[in-house]
Amino acid sequence: MRCMRVTLSIPDAVARKFQSAVPQRQRSRLVTSLLEVELLRREGDLAQACLAANGDKALEKEVDDWQAFEDKIEE
Repeated sequence: MRCMRVTLSIPDAVARKFQSAVPQRQRSRLVTSLLEVELLRREGDLAQACLAANGDKALEKEVDDWQAFEDKIEE
């Protein structure tokens, strides 16, 4: 697995707690795990937003109106 080095800025107090609580050889693994959880959560939020938008009848009508307008231009 390829790994990319990333530099992050976090408050000193948090960095000190992190360094004292997590052994040096486990830090990258922990940060990766936390990021994966958050990214999955955000992807889920995005999927929920898409489902909500797809179920919005007013938005669907507006899109249909715009598409009908574009179809008339092509004629």
